[in-house]
Amino acid sequence: MKYAEPITLGKEQSPTTRRKKGTMRLFDFVCVFFFLLIWTVLIYGGFYFTKQYLDTALHNVQQTNIVNLMEVKERLDSLSGEMKALQNELINTDQTLSSSGNIQAQLNRKIELLDTQLKNLEKSLKILKEAP
Repeated sequence: MKYAEPITLGKEQSPTTRRKKGTMRLFDFVCVFFFLLIWTVLIYGGFYFTKQYLDTALHNVQQTNIVNLMEVKERLDSLSGEMKALQNELINTDQTLSSSGNIQAQLNRKIELLDTQLKNLEKSLKILKEAP
């Protein structure tokens, strides 16, 4: 029997094989770490650029809404002014119609007065014609 050989069970591993496995584990760990780091940077970059895009789009929509709101307010103010002018015109027309109604009534009274005076004159004329 040789006592110089070590007894091993299973695969035989030399010190160089153990060292290679250790460096392989370290290499695998570094590869997984860099892979995860790259994915983390990509995900963060995607969220960052998406947020920037959405903020810019939201800002543009807000600016457009402000411009549209100002235009609507100007139109509403002009319509309000036109409505007030129309109301004033209606009031003036109503006053004109009322005053023309008053004028018509006054004219009717004067016509009636002149008619009565005409009848009185006709009676006086008849009396004068009958008198010798």
